[in-house]
Amino acid sequence: MPKKWLYVIDEAIKRIENDEVELGLTALQKVQEHGRELPEVMMYLAEVWYRLGHLEEASSLLSEILQKNPGMEPSLRRECQMLLAEIALDSADFETAQHLLYECKESGVESIQLDLLLADLYALQDLDEVAVKYLEQARQKEPDNQDILAALGNLHFRIGNDEEALRLLEQAGEESLEMLLSKGRSLAQNGHFEQAYQVFRQALVLDQSAEVLYGCSLMAFHIGRLEDAVELVNRLLALDEEYVAAYPLAADIYLSLGKTEKAIEALQQYVELSGFDLDHIKRLVALLTQAGRYEEAKDYQHLLNQWDDQSNEE
Repeated sequence: MPKKWLYVIDEAIKRIENDEVELGLTALQKVQEHGRELPEVMMYLAEVWYRLGHLEEASSLLSEILQKNPGMEPSLRRECQMLLAEIALDSADFETAQHLLYECKESGVESIQLDLLLADLYALQDLDEVAVKYLEQARQKEPDNQDILAALGNLHFRIGNDEEALRLLEQAGEESLEMLLSKGRSLAQNGHFEQAYQVFRQALVLDQSAEVLYGCSLMAFHIGRLEDAVELVNRLLALDEEYVAAYPLAADIYLSLGKTEKAIEALQQYVELSGFDLDHIKRLVALLTQAGRYEEAKDYQHLLNQWDDQSNEE
């Protein structure tokens, strides 16, 4: 019987992947309706709901499985609890996650999955030193796991152990995008902009994402490679026109190139998308005034005054 339902679930997933979403979801709901007495099937279904982003559905189903099956196979029960804890972490419900994970820990579970979830629990609460402890336990179980090494390296960066962080990230693999990004950020934070630029350029070979393009453009700007910087920031905005941080950077680059009108345009786009940083609005007002565009400057000054008034009221 379980095999039949597992097959139906797999077929429903295929339907969803083939853009027959409504049909696939209906099939999953039918499985949930008719297979509730089979904890293995419901556990698998909960995992599917979770992967599809239906966190409440998955959480509710897992809680029901635990409640209705007190004599369930211990390994299946722990698996159920850890998935429920993962959902709680995704929902920032740290108290529930901690209760579930420590129940697993106290029952004698010693798995990498548990170590990683405990590391996430503490890292998400900025308790990085404790998170490092659990990632170290995971690394002892799988010393060559590149994902664990990269995560551990990033945590060491966060607690200021840059040398150890770079050692771990290099051990994770020199072609690791995560390692290159972390190394680039560390170099930039320490003022080594030229080296950081080269590292971000290496990362760009592996990944043409907005994050990497932003890092490249920012470092190019800091070292005075303005033509490179403007080309990179324009590529970034062509890729993601809602990447808000790129607009003030573009304005800085254009001003350095003497292109005031382009800088004004970039800041206007910033205000349209975000407008939360009042310093950038003040810059925009000043640039418009310098350019003799007084009516536009008045409009933005009026907007600035409104936000100032709101801030004072709060």
